[in-house]
Amino acid sequence: MTEIVIVGAGTGGLSVARELSKNPNANITIIEKGPLSNPGEAYNYYDVWDKNEMELIKTDVVGGSSLVIAGNFVPSLVDELKEYDIDITPQLKQLKDEIGIQTMPESHIGKINNLLKDAAAELGLEMQAMPKGINPAKCKQCGKCAWGCPHGAKWSSLSDLEVAQENGAKLITNESVTGLIVEDNKIKGVKTDKAKQYPADIVVLGAGGMVTPKLLRGVGIKAGETFAVDPFITVGGYYKAAKQDNEIQMNKFIRLPHIVIASHTSQFLLPKIQETHPDATVDDIISFMVKIPDNLKGHVYMNEVVKGIDFEDASLLARGAAIAGSILVKAGADVESISSTHVRGAHLIASARIGDVVDSNLETEIENLYVADGSVLPKAPGLPPIYTILALSRRLGQHLADKL
Repeated sequence: MTEIVIVGAGTGGLSVARELSKNPNANITIIEKGPLSNPGEAYNYYDVWDKNEMELIKTDVVGGSSLVIAGNFVPSLVDELKEYDIDITPQLKQLKDEIGIQTMPESHIGKINNLLKDAAAELGLEMQAMPKGINPAKCKQCGKCAWGCPHGAKWSSLSDLEVAQENGAKLITNESVTGLIVEDNKIKGVKTDKAKQYPADIVVLGAGGMVTPKLLRGVGIKAGETFAVDPFITVGGYYKAAKQDNEIQMNKFIRLPHIVIASHTSQFLLPKIQETHPDATVDDIISFMVKIPDNLKGHVYMNEVVKGIDFEDASLLARGAAIAGSILVKAGADVESISSTHVRGAHLIASARIGDVVDSNLETEIENLYVADGSVLPKAPGLPPIYTILALSRRLGQHLADKL
């Protein structure tokens, strides 16, 4: 048997585990810092990093970000990855069938999504349907997509965990990997905060864009010299009894050069809107998320994470906010109430990039040490990255299964 340790039970790690567990010669141990939770309670495990100019959002829970994303599955960086001799087309097709990726039927679009679509069209902008990993038959349209779906309608990586465990993979929770064991430039195992060591012939890091590069730096690999996120704001205003918070989030979107504008609500808007409309509740908000592709100017060091907003970022966010505000007013929002949240960063990526830190098989310079999370993306796609991360991780799992 080949001993394999997967660090992190998030999107990437569990995707590798699913594919690799199909090989009976693989003895897989998955070590996760967070707990195993009911998907509907995943919002309890947001671990916001606010020691920084930009608030960075991540989760510490089995299933990782797949539990708290809006269920968007848009392929990205497909052509860019081919420049590194990586073709994820077969895995994208595999995932589309497994997850049931589709746009939502008209019955699941929602009143405000249609209103925003019509208002955008009057301004000459097209809102298109977002491909979703959501089963309409189970979806109750509660608007809690990014809190953790309480109805089991949204796909999550817990499906991958189930397959991996059926095939014999072991899951260890509430234990954090703090270091890697390397001898003669070969991985030998990991050590954890429980003063334990786990020997391994192969180690796959899926600990996320902030933790993975720190583990790599601990064994002399110069990761974290680049770091990107998806900077975003939510722009909204007062619209009595909108109840957009009960609709499927990010169900429709506008794609512009360097800007994505998608229907989305945020509780952070309420205090701002109440300044002009004291009677407002979360049901009275009509809003958009404005997201831009990030640059690679961030850094992840052992004791410091640096990620800020530069002039170009601010300019793009301001442009997106102006467009979003125009659509909202056209749709009927009170112009005096239009407000914006602070800038946050989701999808922590590009800190152990393909071509810099890992090769086309996602292996580092240390033999049998691999990376399978958003860290490997060569740049920020400006679109939800989970589909591409899953495809890359499926590909790695299949590569390792063949290698064994």
